[in-house]
Amino acid sequence: MIKNIENKDFIRRKVLSYKPDFNLEILEIGLEQFQVAVVKSGDLILKAGEICKGIFMAENSITRCYFVDRDGEEKTIWLEQETSLITEYESFSSQTASRCDICCYEDSTIYSIEREKLMKLYIQHHDWALFGLLIMEEHYVKLMNFRNIISFNTASENYDYIESYFPRYLNVVPLKHLASWLNISAVHISRIRKERTKDIVN
Repeated sequence: MIKNIENKDFIRRKVLSYKPDFNLEILEIGLEQFQVAVVKSGDLILKAGEICKGIFMAENSITRCYFVDRDGEEKTIWLEQETSLITEYESFSSQTASRCDICCYEDSTIYSIEREKLMKLYIQHHDWALFGLLIMEEHYVKLMNFRNIISFNTASENYDYIESYFPRYLNVVPLKHLASWLNISAVHISRIRKERTKDIVN
């Protein structure tokens, strides 16, 4: 069930982490436009075929964006840590039907704001427009950095990268989803994990 936010502390801190000098009066105007919902593990925030009408923040869950290919196999596009700002950018920008699903791995509180309300904030308030720009810049830089890393590293090095920077993924995300994200086979990533476990034991 979606409802208006009563306690805005979480979303307030999140916005200020992007723009600490936000005009506080203008910030509160925008925060009034956010809504909150509670989802269960496995629930979809967005379904393929729907138009993505907002941006979201999962307070307690890792999230996954994926699509189903012609062979019926799920392909992971991205994984994001809890408290990340997420959306299906192509659908959100063009307001056309999404080809992807976005799901939560864990029970979570979800904060969201609709595109129409966000666009009005961008037009009316400079601080909110800068906030939107910062979100897009962060998304682009993270995407390019990750793609560069997995393109030039070996599968073993990519696993080390996940272990170092996203260790919770290894406990929460199914291996086949991680493998798809890293563009390697599930068998290969399982073998790497076994080798790591063996090294620890020895």
